[in-house]
Amino acid sequence: MNRFEFGALVASLRDDMKWTQLELAEKSGMDVSVISNIERGARRSLLKDDVLVKLADGFRLTTLERQEFLFAANGVADIDALRKEDENLIKKFNPQSFISELGEHIGRIALPVLVTDSFCDVLLVNRCLLGFYDIPQSLLLNAENVVGGYNQMRYVFHAESNFKDLMGKEAWDKYSLINARYFRRRSMRVRSKKYFSILLKELLDDKKYPSFERWWRKMMFESRDDYLVPFHTPDPADSNAIYAVESLLALTPYGEVYLQQILPLNKKTTKRIEKIIDKLGEGYVQLAPFPDKQKR
Repeated sequence: MNRFEFGALVASLRDDMKWTQLELAEKSGMDVSVISNIERGARRSLLKDDVLVKLADGFRLTTLERQEFLFAANGVADIDALRKEDENLIKKFNPQSFISELGEHIGRIALPVLVTDSFCDVLLVNRCLLGFYDIPQSLLLNAENVVGGYNQMRYVFHAESNFKDLMGKEAWDKYSLINARYFRRRSMRVRSKKYFSILLKELLDDKKYPSFERWWRKMMFESRDDYLVPFHTPDPADSNAIYAVESLLALTPYGEVYLQQILPLNKKTTKRIEKIIDKLGEGYVQLAPFPDKQKR
């Protein structure tokens, strides 16, 4: 991020908290003029280590969020993260071929799998995942015409989603908080993009997403840290006992791409997944476009 993009990130995090610049200054122990200059991208020299730590403390960022926040402050542009000797390869990078090849690979994985970007938009899913979550057709039919139509948060929090029923009421609160935190951390370094502000505005529409804002707000003031997504002891009779494992899959000229695998935590869930694979077979579906020029 350059200093202007980082300033936009700070302003966006402050808006999350519904604070004025003066309130952020008080929470972080700095002069309000420093906050103002950072948000305006006035001087890169303001972003010293102690200033960044004070800001992270003021925002009550979790350990994982702090890592993203501090990385965002380094001033290195996304494109510069790619090796210079690969410059010719970058120019020849074909997004459509990349997605197609990736889809062929995940389509053969014998577990529910999805591929996402930094906004948590779902680029690809395999057939096993579609069968496992049994996503309501109402969410898929109009997805192309909706901001964040294929976003993970839309599936978790939309009024028409079946996620709450699938997870069960007791686990719903836990998974809602986990997903709100996950979205905040993953999107930390794309906060300056116009697409993010449009997406967040959509998610904060309480008619479409009646519980998102509640968990978005609760997540910011939760005292417990999240070094990792917590494991739990599954009920042997639960056929939805899962644990999601994510890894950075690729760093492309159009941003980072992540692979998320859904692991079964008991025999009943394992057998359910095996039945889905036997019924639906291999294959994949592309959902969100890549790259989406709206996000650039």
